[in-house]
Amino acid sequence: MKVTVTTRHINNTMNSEKIKSYALKKTKRIERYVKSERDPSELRFILSSEKFRDTAEISVSCGNIKATSSVETNDMYTAIDNAVSTIVKQLKKQIEKKTKERRRTGAKSKEDVIQTWLPVKSESNELEDIKVHKLPSKPMSVEEASLQLKVSDANFVAFRNSENGLMNVIYLSRRGQKILIEP
Repeated sequence: MKVTVTTRHINNTMNSEKIKSYALKKTKRIERYVKSERDPSELRFILSSEKFRDTAEISVSCGNIKATSSVETNDMYTAIDNAVSTIVKQLKKQIEKKTKERRRTGAKSKEDVIQTWLPVKSESNELEDIKVHKLPSKPMSVEEASLQLKVSDANFVAFRNSENGLMNVIYLSRRGQKILIEP
């Protein structure tokens, strides 16, 4: 992450260096929310002082995430703290918004995947007598599947195993034994 700290109208150079180092310490809070290894990112501090007003302006840009904040107070350190907390709030909000959007679109694409796996009706009459049953999306343990097999009329149950996440089938053999098939 490229960090630039600019000071304007600060009289004492010693005080200016202290303020710059303080601003650089605060960049660690912002770096938590910006993934600089993926996208080139830039963080700019503009710290200025006029009479009794100290202003801290911060702008962050990383890929398509952008945030700016400007705070004016009587103390430069307080201005930096408030501006950093405002930037962190903005970054959290943008990141949360993106993850929600990904989750929403992910669910739609999952349904599309299920639709592609459904059998396509062909011209021949071979597939017309096939009934399609959708499996419950909730994973279950082997014990739950065994109970489901007892309750249902069918002689097999296909389920997603909650222990390993793989598809399993449990069925009743002709002798009445329950047999578990794992991939």
